[in-house]
Amino acid sequence: MQKTLEIQVRMKRLRLSRTSVRALHNLNRYDLIVFTSKNARAFFMSELEERHIAAPRRARMVTVGPRHELLRLSPLGKRILFPRSAIAPYDIVRSLRARGAVVRVIPLYTTLGTPLSRGEKEALLRGAITLLYFRSPSGITGLLGQLSKKEKLMVRKIPAQCIGPTTARAAREAGFNKVSIKGVL
Repeated sequence: MQKTLEIQVRMKRLRLSRTSVRALHNLNRYDLIVFTSKNARAFFMSELEERHIAAPRRARMVTVGPRHELLRLSPLGKRILFPRSAIAPYDIVRSLRARGAVVRVIPLYTTLGTPLSRGEKEALLRGAITLLYFRSPSGITGLLGQLSKKEKLMVRKIPAQCIGPTTARAAREAGFNKVSIKGVL
């Protein structure tokens, strides 16, 4: 019987820089506001609400998934505001800039691993867990940060199921041998 352990993460809101706050107060200077996650959109809307800033009238807000969806936005010459996690990869920002966009990044939050419970760690180390499920690279970092070298060697042998390609890449880079990509459990 397969026993899955879903590795949890938590999100921590970040204090915004003056330039980020200024960008929020000037939303109508942007053509697009691009989100790549529900979390980024939620943190952004929360910032607007708490600062009593109206949603932009001019800028179009879009949530996109895979990188190829961004290419359909025709970014040439567009001013793009990109609210996101502080630890998200910069490949999308570089891609948009390479296609002629002026991109302003606002780091709104970060994602942190959460400690395993005593029972979870015991099950993991005695071999009762047969599949690890990761929703983000932060979960991988958080899990491995709680383990000794010997424990890491053992845990890396457990198959890792990841929510997307970025997380799968992080799992491979962290030394997991069996990595698959799946959707949300």
